[in-house]
Amino acid sequence: MPELSSEFGIASLEETKKKLPHDIQALVPSDMMSYYNQTNDMHCAPGEGGSKFTDAKVENIFDVLQKVPNLGERVAQRTDDREALKAAGAPDSAFLPSTKTPEHPEGLPEALYYKVDGIEGRLGVIQLKDIPLDAQILIRREKGKSDPSDRKTYTPASFTYVNGTVYDMPRTDFATVIVGREEGKDSVWTIHPGAPVRPILKEVGDWSGKLKSAEETPEGEKQLVKVMTLEELMKEAGLGLEDYIKITPGKLDVILQKYQVME
Repeated sequence: MPELSSEFGIASLEETKKKLPHDIQALVPSDMMSYYNQTNDMHCAPGEGGSKFTDAKVENIFDVLQKVPNLGERVAQRTDDREALKAAGAPDSAFLPSTKTPEHPEGLPEALYYKVDGIEGRLGVIQLKDIPLDAQILIRREKGKSDPSDRKTYTPASFTYVNGTVYDMPRTDFATVIVGREEGKDSVWTIHPGAPVRPILKEVGDWSGKLKSAEETPEGEKQLVKVMTLEELMKEAGLGLEDYIKITPGKLDVILQKYQVME
């Protein structure tokens, strides 16, 4: 499988950031570097974590950022590639407004979406209808913080189906860069392979608030996760067969060795 021979590069984000044009560096603030490093691990390192870049041109996510033509200028103009991404399969529901109007809810953030062609990767999302009901689903907080009152760092819990190998994951030949704006400030929210098809992220019952991300977990302790069957999760979280969750290659029993599993 030669297309995967150069995957999972190791260049540091900090070094790559220094090489970015100044207007693009402004979109990746220093106080978000921990978040960017976690996103990079998710998409450019082996293991569980969703879609993976497999392109020789991508050692880390900021390599993709450099390939968006006139990014700083387009952010300032509030223009993006959402129509091209919709044509590539992204649903209307995946997009926030580029510029809010009075009819949008108060507090709704804005976002811009950029399609970067010629970037190979493997997708990490799957519809629930394509998963056996008795499949075991990994529930964890992949990144960010667990406090929903902190809108800047809060990330809901995610659901992952661990199955197969990276070679079984669907291929893509483009990437998406999302630049969000809250309180008048623009910043890169995420960079990932393929179109912005949103997997479900949400809290479940009273227990998921106890799931801490890796950055919240005290040093020397294992990150807390929970495992449920898909059928159990659908009932408790109110999910439907058309919903998407993450899929990642591997064996769940092996992956769980590095976690503490909630009873």
